[in-house]
Amino acid sequence: MPNPDQKISYKSPKFYFVYFIIFSIIILLIFSFKIVGYYWDYWSIIRNMDKYYKGRQTELVQVYPQINQGDPVKGAPDAKVIIYEYSDFFCSACKDRQADLTALEKYFGNKISFVFKGLPLDHPESNNAMLAAYCAADQNKFWEYKDLLFNNQALLNEQMYRELATQLGLNLDQFNQCYSQKKYQPIITNNLADALGLQINSTPTLYINRQKIEGFFDFTSIKGTVEQGLR
Repeated sequence: MPNPDQKISYKSPKFYFVYFIIFSIIILLIFSFKIVGYYWDYWSIIRNMDKYYKGRQTELVQVYPQINQGDPVKGAPDAKVIIYEYSDFFCSACKDRQADLTALEKYFGNKISFVFKGLPLDHPESNNAMLAAYCAADQNKFWEYKDLLFNNQALLNEQMYRELATQLGLNLDQFNQCYSQKKYQPIITNNLADALGLQINSTPTLYINRQKIEGFFDFTSIKGTVEQGLR
């Protein structure tokens, strides 16, 4: 028989209700952490994907040469085919390719145009030769002066630049001032920056419109590319 003096212990409904509330809060917290963790990982993935595709978009943007202010241009700037010549006056291969470029000019006539982009890469004196050429362009004699520079490649120095300017009948005072002040150095610097963006690291390099021609080329090998551009 139960002892009449023994008290029967029991828990009130309020006590169980408190347990239920605490347990529910713990469950909600655990569930909330899982949800936050899931979406945190999700948005991390989205952010990484966004960075990836932005990087790919940058890689896929193609860079092509264009006619900049100060670039010597022979022919119509809006010709259907434009040949960009990245060249150095101390580059022997550049000198050898001049006959092929002249042959292209004679064969296609005014259907094509030429743009010269000076890249002084091959010799410590290359930059000075470029400066002299652009100073000749200042008096509308770039292309004639360019030919003289290549024809006298082994003799180029400051005295020769002045002699060639005199030979072409340039205003020598104007030429000397232009040369000594390095008036066209910004164009040369810009060419070097453009070449870096185009991944040009050697001369001669041609662009026939958007078609890059590196290494060896001659009249026969690039004639077809020009004809294709004219179609």
